[in-house]
Amino acid sequence: MITLTANTTTSAPGENLKRLLSLRALNISGQLIAILTTIYYLEMALPVKPLAAILVGQVIWSVSTLFLLKDSSRITDEAFFYQLISDVVALTGILYFTGGATNPFAWFLLVPHSIAATLLSQRYVWLMALLTSLSYSLIVFYYQPLVHINNPVEVEAGGHFKDHVIGMWIGFLLSIFLLAYFVAGMAQSLRKRNELLSTMKERMFRDERLIALGTLATGAAHELGTPLGTMDVLAHELELDFQAAGDKAASSKLSILQGQIKRCKKVLSTITERATSEKYDSGQLLAIDEYLANVVAQWRISNLNVPLIEKVKGVGNAPKLITDLALTRALINVLDNAARVSPEYVKLVLSWTDSKIHIRIEDRGCGIDEAQLLKLGKHMMSSKDKGLGLGVYITQATLERLGGSIKWENHQPKGVCVSICIPVIA
Repeated sequence: MITLTANTTTSAPGENLKRLLSLRALNISGQLIAILTTIYYLEMALPVKPLAAILVGQVIWSVSTLFLLKDSSRITDEAFFYQLISDVVALTGILYFTGGATNPFAWFLLVPHSIAATLLSQRYVWLMALLTSLSYSLIVFYYQPLVHINNPVEVEAGGHFKDHVIGMWIGFLLSIFLLAYFVAGMAQSLRKRNELLSTMKERMFRDERLIALGTLATGAAHELGTPLGTMDVLAHELELDFQAAGDKAASSKLSILQGQIKRCKKVLSTITERATSEKYDSGQLLAIDEYLANVVAQWRISNLNVPLIEKVKGVGNAPKLITDLALTRALINVLDNAARVSPEYVKLVLSWTDSKIHIRIEDRGCGIDEAQLLKLGKHMMSSKDKGLGLGVYITQATLERLGGSIKWENHQPKGVCVSICIPVIA
């Protein structure tokens, strides 16, 4: 029998399956040529019908696999593992009818295992190791010997050859487990390294975008300072005019407008300070419940009519947290999003362990599409009809910079639950 090894470098699942099919096509062709050569050139008796049935079965299985390539989402590690199992079973069947372990091509059972060790996870590698070991062990003791057509005597060389076959069996088993342990381990390390490099590239790209956004924000803060100051003066003068005229309703509205203008000026001033100060990340050391109370107090200034349910579930003393302006903005952004879609209900739950601080924010809005949930925090998008979703994007980056994480998921019966995790400082 003739077979060829495949290029088993890590690639997309579809490409791996295409290469496996190419290998199988060469394998079937080589087996057919080897069987014909054995019968007509070496003049040995082979059971043609079962061998033909195995080859036809491989062809049918390969053709059915072609339909799998049309839907890449169905090409999983499990599906690829089943493809390798079919190759091991077919090869074991052919070896059974062609001399078993005495067949000089019996070591080709290592090929599917080598592919599994390079491409699949440890679980599948060890399953493949057990399968190939069992297959080779069976054909060592159970097989149909090769015999000449004109001299029906088993082709072997006596007791010493049997010892040689047993030695080959032991060597095969050792090779299987060495491949499973060392090659699969190295392949797993390479996959982890590639995943880490991909994550680092993604973070570098995101940091570049955030730096660009910071530059634009600083410029906008400088440009917007003058018009906001003018609006503040005019709003104050109008308020005095309406007070003199006795129009309390208009005066009250202008007072609220002045407060919002002052808040905008404060935010812009903070942006400028962050851009120019080398120590903008430094802050006070506060207990998490006290810090969160300050955050909520800032948030309530612009959300006076939104009811907020607060719960603290931590046991023991609250852990300490270094106050960070970026974290404060991130938490306010999450609360703002919840209040925007659910102005009648927002819930905040604080809990902690020895190593983690957990903050959960719930709303009763209409929820978020599952496709959008997968993209939140990774791309500049938004669940709103307008906007770039910069707040969500920056919130994700801020929490990851602090070593934390954030997760959005739809809450039952309706609404969105945002889970925030922040590590406790040593």
